[in-house]
Formats: sequence, structure tokens, C-alpha cells
Amino acid sequence: MDFGLSFGYVFEDKDWFKKIAIPALCALIPVIGEFVVVGWGLRATKNVIDGKERNALPELDFGNNLGHGFMASVITLIYSLPVAIVVGISGAMYGFASEQSRSGNWVLITLGSCIGLLGLVLGIASAFFAGPAVANYVAKGNFSAAFKFKEIFAMLKKSFVSWLLVILGQIIALGFIAPLGAIACGIGALLTFVYGTAVYSHLLGQAYNQSAAPAIVEVETT
Repeated sequence: MDFGLSFGYVFEDKDWFKKIAIPALCALIPVIGEFVVVGWGLRATKNVIDGKERNALPELDFGNNLGHGFMASVITLIYSLPVAIVVGISGAMYGFASEQSRSGNWVLITLGSCIGLLGLVLGIASAFFAGPAVANYVAKGNFSAAFKFKEIFAMLKKSFVSWLLVILGQIIALGFIAPLGAIACGIGALLTFVYGTAVYSHLLGQAYNQSAAPAIVEVETT
């Protein structure tokens, strides 16, 4: 994993500003704009998977990017559903506790806390599994590839540190760098959001290659 390359490859492209600015303008479109940006980023992921690590910044392909971004969002949503259900049950327990007598409160609160802890564990697991799932979808070009749990678990097991770096990079790029543009103006926030997406997408492709490389070598030598 070349962590620094994911942050710097964008600026190695002579047309980097145009390639960042156009998706940023698309992000202004309600709802579908975000899908377009996500799909555009996944094109960078595919470029990295195909070996174009230093030339990964893609041109915008609106229709194609919209479709891939929507599918990736559906995958992420499906992986997060168990977390949402468990957190909802935990919240309901606390809500019931507020309506019960004191003698029954502690039972519901204890149950709610235990279920909430389970939700936290599931949330962490979901964060780790969603990345490889989306990357496997991008690499294979097949929606069902995101739910080949045996493959995804094997990818995590083979290169756990790589996927940990993906999550760290996501936090830095989309949690810290992306909001910085708001200091300048609205369009600045969109530009940094798209840049953060490009960084995360590059890391996603690198992590996939780290996880899948041994399997690819084995197939080629048989």
C-alpha cells in the first residue's frame, strides 16, 4: 500500500483540475449528484485494479458513473442494514424503559445497552466488509460479487492491514479534508469532497490488489 500516492496521484495528471471540477459540478444535482461522484471515484478504483496507479484519475462518464455509484450505494446500504435494525431495537428498549416503573427500568436499560454494544460490533464489522464488497463488485463488474462472503472474508484475512488503511484514509480524506473546502466557499467544499473521493477510491483499488494478488498469481501459474 502506497498511502502517499493516493493523496498525490491526482496532481500528477495535467488535467487534474478539469477532472475534479466537472464531477464537483455534478455533485450540485440533488440526490443523483452524489451517486455520480461515487461512481466516478469507482472508475479510479478500477484503474488502480487494472495497474494504472499513477494514471488513475478518470474522465466523467455521467451515465456509467451514475449506475455504478447507485449500485455501490445499494451494496453499502445492505451491509449497514443489520446495524440499523439492531440500533433501532436498542433505541426502542430505552424508549420503553422511560415509560416503565423504576423496578422494570433497569432490565430494559440493561437489555438496550447490550443490544447497543452488539450494534457497535456490527457497525465495525460492516465498515470492514463493505469496502472489500464494493471493490469486488468493481473488479468483477457483477453485483453478486459484493455478496460472495467467502471471497470477501478471505480478502480481509489476507490483507487486514490494507483494509484498515482504507478506513483510515476514508476518515482523513472524507472526514477531515473534504469539509475544509467549506472554509473558502460552497464550490470549494464540492472540490475537496471530490478530491477526498478520489483519494479513498485509489486506496480501495490498492487494498483490493493487495488482497487478490496471491490468488491471481496462483491462477496464472496453473
